[in-house]
Amino acid sequence: MALEINSKKLFYDEWAYKIRLKMPTGYNQYIKTLLRYTKDQTVENKLKSMTKRILEPDTFYSDWHANDDTSMIKLEKMCDFIRHARKNNMIDDCRFNEYWKLITIFTNNKQHVEDVKNKFEILIDHIAGPANDEELEIMKTKHNTTIVDRLPYNKYRYLVKLDWYTSRYADESICDQFIKWSRPFEKRIKISNRWGMGRFSAFQKFWVQDTKLLHMVQLYLGKKILKVETYKLRRELESEDTDNTKNPW
Repeated sequence: MALEINSKKLFYDEWAYKIRLKMPTGYNQYIKTLLRYTKDQTVENKLKSMTKRILEPDTFYSDWHANDDTSMIKLEKMCDFIRHARKNNMIDDCRFNEYWKLITIFTNNKQHVEDVKNKFEILIDHIAGPANDEELEIMKTKHNTTIVDRLPYNKYRYLVKLDWYTSRYADESICDQFIKWSRPFEKRIKISNRWGMGRFSAFQKFWVQDTKLLHMVQLYLGKKILKVETYKLRRELESEDTDNTKNPW
């Protein structure tokens, strides 16, 4: 059975579902190219040639693109997936990312997810997406909300991303200024690790525990804040859903 993971937000702020396939060969970029060919017969010829190269012993392609767990079943399924993706025009309404033997597909079409899960389970590494329609709606309408099972460090409700770059040459950077300002609130603010050296060291984000302190941070930093992410616990959504069922008004 394919591993299914509840996602936290849209992938790339656009895609609801992710399917990661683990192919038996390293022809990933070649596979993406095959999806764009116009003629099916050209693709079939390419698949035949590719399979032959993979299975030939003592060749560059055999040693580099295949490994011990390569099987004819997986190779056949890989070819079938290419045919399926072409037939269903997945290249047009999905995003394909390729890395070595991994192909990651992002889509908003749930039918694509179900089809791949039912027909190509042997190739699936994992599938990720919203746990339910309510979470999907939140992801679509509240792009700065991240749905989690546990708060960061079990306490922080907000993630603040900081514009450190514009003050990097100042005598005292915004990072240094904020560290001094936040010392009285060190139990309610957690700053990420700094990177760089000397006066050019900086941090890009920090976490805030509560709304009241977030408002104070926003007043202090102003336009130096690039983005604020809000964490919403999944169990809180479930509780709200239960309450709405009991009290629809």
